[in-house]
Amino acid sequence: MVNAENFNAKWSPRMSNMASIIRELGLLRSVRSVTYYFTLGYPHIDGEYIVPDSDLVYHADNITNNINTFVAAVRDAMPRIRNVRAYNYRPVISIPSVEQVATQVLESVTKIIDRRPDHLSLAHIGFTDELVASPVTELLQSILLSDYQGRELETVLIQRNASTLEKLHIETASLSACLKLVWDYSQPSELVVFTSLKHMIIKWAHGQRNPNERHPTATPFPRLETLVCRGFLPFIAPAILTDFQTHLRHLDVEADQRLLDIYNQDEIFTKGSFKTLGYVSLRWGYYFNSNTGYTCTPLAYKSAGLSDCMHTLCLRDMRLKNISLLVSEVQFPQTLRNLDMANTMLSIDDAMAILIMCPQVLKANLSLTDVSLNLEADTLTTEEIVKYQDRYRDNAARIKYLGLKSWKCKSVQVAAEFALLLVDVVPSITRVCIAPNLLSTQVKLLEDINAARKRSAFASHLRLDSVQFCIDDCW
Repeated sequence: MVNAENFNAKWSPRMSNMASIIRELGLLRSVRSVTYYFTLGYPHIDGEYIVPDSDLVYHADNITNNINTFVAAVRDAMPRIRNVRAYNYRPVISIPSVEQVATQVLESVTKIIDRRPDHLSLAHIGFTDELVASPVTELLQSILLSDYQGRELETVLIQRNASTLEKLHIETASLSACLKLVWDYSQPSELVVFTSLKHMIIKWAHGQRNPNERHPTATPFPRLETLVCRGFLPFIAPAILTDFQTHLRHLDVEADQRLLDIYNQDEIFTKGSFKTLGYVSLRWGYYFNSNTGYTCTPLAYKSAGLSDCMHTLCLRDMRLKNISLLVSEVQFPQTLRNLDMANTMLSIDDAMAILIMCPQVLKANLSLTDVSLNLEADTLTTEEIVKYQDRYRDNAARIKYLGLKSWKCKSVQVAAEFALLLVDVVPSITRVCIAPNLLSTQVKLLEDINAARKRSAFASHLRLDSVQFCIDDCW
């Protein structure tokens, strides 16, 4: 905890301070990672911070001396640090002297980082010329930024590590900012190639696509293995996407209409076109899903056939029509072991059609609905349960682990009966994980599963006693 108010005081040898606390820990040879939280004030028992509400006497020399003392203490106690995280959680206070103290401490982040780490995470840290030019921010293997908007200093920081960077993680960024990453800031016509980058994660890319935006004609990511992007995928140039076919192993992106048009025109997402892809998650983007869900079905077709060595397929948050047709026309790869269809609502018949067509799948995460049944009562009749049991008495499904992410049923009791029915007709299931969304509802679901177990349609099925039902997010 890098408390600006504490650093402003004059530290004496007998005074307890940030440095003395660290020295009392002794030598910590095994510590490889350190996180600095830049704060102002002191945490209260209720989680809020008690912050100065009046002028402080600003002592710049005290802050400089104390930071040097603090850095020396960290260096002596933890000589093998390779991973540094710096987060700015201080509140903004409109008291000039207080802001002066906080600003000086925060601008000393380069000194506090001290040694050259391999991995650097910065959240809400203001970029300075000193930080970007410092030896402590070069030869980095990973960078995590909370917000990237394409400003000069943050772009230069990333690009100066283009040859060593293996992982780039950005929480939020604009589309235009992401594209700036691949063009040399000092020579905008020159492509920056990230020769070592294996993992790129953009949690949220926002903005509008510019049809006049310049895209590379060669790939800037020749070794990328993991691509995760929510919102808009910035890198849609055919040259980049085609290059991914030879080395990408993990693809998790949201699609929009422009992206799909490119896929269709250039035949990039064709059956088996990605030779090394093991994990596939293509979903219709959040902004588009509400009124254009019909496009999810062709998207599911593309996802299922992308790779012949796929082990995990995620078809989450999709509106799928005519699942029986989808199942009959799509050939799921024999290597598929995990199928995640969370929040893609399936009837019992839909779920069974998919599981039967994928006997190679060992783990499935599903969401169930009874909408197609038009139930009048808050429970299934014994005749309805027996009808399903007879229909699926002998089937090819072989999953062992079933996840129940959500349900859209007339009652919790119906959802419980559906869950128990699936376990009953698929005897290979040994464990059912109910996602902990709303705990009180999940507990009620477990209670109703136990109650349904006593119904005559299930009472003599002793195998059900060996199945473990739990509240856990197995995905």
